[in-house]
Amino acid sequence: MTLSIFARIGDIKGESHDSRHRDEIEVLSWLWGLSQSTTAGRPGGAGGGGGRTGRPTVHGLTFTHSVDRASPLLMKACARGEHIRDATITVRKAGSGQHDYLVVTLTDALVSSVSTNVDAEAGTTIEVVVLEFGKVDIEYRPQKPDGSLDTGIHFTHDQKAQH
Repeated sequence: MTLSIFARIGDIKGESHDSRHRDEIEVLSWLWGLSQSTTAGRPGGAGGGGGRTGRPTVHGLTFTHSVDRASPLLMKACARGEHIRDATITVRKAGSGQHDYLVVTLTDALVSSVSTNVDAEAGTTIEVVVLEFGKVDIEYRPQKPDGSLDTGIHFTHDQKAQH
């Protein structure tokens, strides 16, 4: 399955010509996750034999894109520690009947890292960007049999509310 992925990072403009994502950054790949350390199976866990959990470890969202007009502005935002009110990664299936079925919205974001990788042999200049954030909302919209999208299923995590 071919996907189209777009990033909107505050007011930073990319080079997308897509009608619904004009001037956004065309993303090649992205990665995000969180983890939970537990004491599963240790005495004193919930229910005697269960486990205890703490706050999750929330990782920064990393995405890659071809160097474009957003690149110097992402570097500038990183170097200056500029606050970005919100950032969005949107994923959709390419082809006819395109639907944005996965949307990741970051609130209170910061560009924490920008790295550039030039591969002369492959003829590519790829940038790796890491975004840290205070809150994340992930919406996944399953596809119905008729091809339309169903109601979104959300995961929201506010790191500030955890402290």
